[in-house]
Amino acid sequence: MHPYISILTIFLTILMTYHNWNINRNSIFLSGFIYVLCSYSLMHYVLFFEKSVFLLAIFYNNTAPIGFIIGPLLYFYVRGTLFDNSKFTKADYFHFVPAFINLVSITPYLLTPFSYKLALAQRIVKDIMVAKTFTVGLYPNIVNIIARPTLLCIYLVLVLVMLFRFWTKIGTNKRIPKVQTRKVLVWLISFLFIILLVIVCFALLSYSFLKEPNPDLAKLKTSLPMDIISFCLLAIPVSLLVFPELLYGIPQRKKKNNKNKFLESKKQIKPDETVPLKSNTVNVLQNEEHNVIQEDLQVKDIEPRFIELSQSILDYIKESEIFLNTNFSMEELSRSMNVPKHHLYYCFNSILKVKLTKIRAELRVEYAKKLIEDGLLDSLTLDAIGNKAGFSSRSSFQSTFKDEVGCTPGEYLKIKSTL
Repeated sequence: MHPYISILTIFLTILMTYHNWNINRNSIFLSGFIYVLCSYSLMHYVLFFEKSVFLLAIFYNNTAPIGFIIGPLLYFYVRGTLFDNSKFTKADYFHFVPAFINLVSITPYLLTPFSYKLALAQRIVKDIMVAKTFTVGLYPNIVNIIARPTLLCIYLVLVLVMLFRFWTKIGTNKRIPKVQTRKVLVWLISFLFIILLVIVCFALLSYSFLKEPNPDLAKLKTSLPMDIISFCLLAIPVSLLVFPELLYGIPQRKKKNNKNKFLESKKQIKPDETVPLKSNTVNVLQNEEHNVIQEDLQVKDIEPRFIELSQSILDYIKESEIFLNTNFSMEELSRSMNVPKHHLYYCFNSILKVKLTKIRAELRVEYAKKLIEDGLLDSLTLDAIGNKAGFSSRSSFQSTFKDEVGCTPGEYLKIKSTL
C-alpha cells in the first residue's frame, strides 16, 4: 500500500501546486518538500521491496542529490511563511552546497551506460547488502544513507528555533494579523510534528536494515514505521486541500510602497469606527462590506491595517472600474494595486468573506442595468452592452444577469419599458 500512497500524495501535491503557486510562491517550497519526501520514500521501496531491476537502475543513486535539498526546502517554506517573503538572497544558495557536492561525487556514475546500472541493479536485487557497501561516487554510499536524514534533522532544529523566536515576538509585532497567525502556527507545528514522525520512522527502518547482516525485508515492509510513514505522507497534502487558507501564509503589513498611491491616499480605519457606505453601492457589497467589516472591527485579533486594505480593495474595484476589463482577475487586481496575491486572498476569504467573482458579477450587472436605464439601447445592442460591461460572451452576460437580477436582460428591458 505504501508506494500507492506515495504516488497519490505526489498527485495531490501537483494538484495543490497548480492551484496555489501563483497565489503564494512559498507553496512551491512546500510542494517541493513533499515531492522529494515521497520520491525518497518510493526510491527506498523500490530498493528494499519491489525487486525491479529496471526501476532500481533508474532510481538508485541517480536521484541522490535531490535528497539533500529536502532540508533547505523545509527551511525556505517555514521562513517564507513566517516572514511573508519568498525572495532568495545570495546566502541562500549555500544551502544547496551538500546537494552540489553529492552531484559532483556521482557525476561519473551518472555518465555511465545504462547497461552498467542494470548490472549493478541485478547485483543489489540478488544481495541487498551491496547497496550498503558499494561505492558509487567519491565516498561510500553509507555516507549518503546517514547524511541525508542527519541534515534534515539539523534543518528541523533550525526551523523550530525560528518558530520559537517568531512566537515570542507575536505580541509586540503590530504588522502580524493575529487570527491568521494562530491558524498557520498550529499548521506549522503539526507539519513539523509529522516530519519528526517520518524522520523517526525512517531512522528505525534504516537502523533495522543496517544492524542485521541479512535483514528481514518482508517484516520491514509490514512494520508499524512503514504504516506511520504512509499516513504522514498522505496527511500533509490532504490537510492543505481541506484547509486551503493555510497556504496563504501570514500576510504581514509591509512598509509603505510609493508605487501604491491608491492605498496611501486612503484614510486609515480606526478600530472603533464603522466603515461608511456609499449610497450607490451594490447590494452584495452593502451587506458584506458593512456587516462583515463592522463585525470584524469588534474582534480585537483582526489587524486593523488589513481591514483598511480590505476596504481599499473594494473602493479600488468600484472607483477604477477595473471590473469592466473582460479579463479582470485576481492577478490583474494584484498588479494594479501592487498588492501580493496572497494578501488579497487573505482579505477576501478571512475578512470580507466574499468571492471576487461575486463582486465582479454584481458590479458588471449593475453597470449593464445602468446602461439600459440610460437609454443606450437606442445606439447599442444588448450584446454590445454586455461586452461594454465586461462580459466576454453573450451566454455569460445572459446567465450572470439572470442569476443576479432574476430575469434576462431582454426581460429586464421589457419590465423597464412598461413602467
